Amino acid sequence: MKTRNPFRPGFTLTELLVVILIIAVLAVIGFTATRSAMRSAAVVTCSNNLRQIGSGFAQHQADFSRYPSSKDGSWDVALLPYLGYSGDRKAAAYTLLARNEWSDIEKIAELFKCPADTKKDYPDLFPRSYSCVPWTTNLTNGTWFRGWKGRPYNTGVPIHLVDDPARAAVVVEWHIGSVGVPNALGSGAYAYADQGGKSPDADLHSNRQVVLFADGHTEVLPILSGGEFIKKYWPRSSSIGNAN
Repeated sequence: MKTRNPFRPGFTLTELLVVILIIAVLAVIGFTATRSAMRSAAVVTCSNNLRQIGSGFAQHQADFSRYPSSKDGSWDVALLPYLGYSGDRKAAAYTLLARNEWSDIEKIAELFKCPADTKKDYPDLFPRSYSCVPWTTNLTNGTWFRGWKGRPYNTGVPIHLVDDPARAAVVVEWHIGSVGVPNALGSGAYAYADQGGKSPDADLHSNRQVVLFADGHTEVLPILSGGEFIKKYWPRSSSIGNAN
């Protein structure tokens, strides 16, 4: 008859706890790495989106010698023909574009949505994660004393008036965390924003944002206050004066 070996190797409670701890640490490291990779991927996608939007602005400038005017409606709708829309329909000024009526822009509309945008969307509208910086159209919110003295209100600004396009921000991220004010394609809500920003329940790339500049390049910048952003990334009023 076989007797039981009292010295058979096995796990002690301490060893089991150590194994569990190691697995937990590896899981945390894996989760952190995955999350970091997802954040990096979102920045890359967001940058690519804005570069294509920048190409649309450049083509608009070539046709009209100015940025889209707020009198023409929302800047995003004005860029649709330069981003691949070949239809002949024109939306009225600041008209929300419904998915069931504008299904042919589904792919184009993806350019206006940042993957890091966590706001709740209206399912029947195309979300917009970006805002145009108001100096581009001299919007009547006080931009005249910040950069475009002597120019008519709400009129698109010609690019040749910008003394340093590489430091003049054109589009910023603006993520709204509530469906109460939809930031959607065609909407006037947050179509223009001074410096971009972050709502309490939105995640902007770890407190950073991707910014499109007038020369077409993008940068990942920290979220700044309105005054700081305007001072650093708006065209200087002293160099423009009474530009026409």
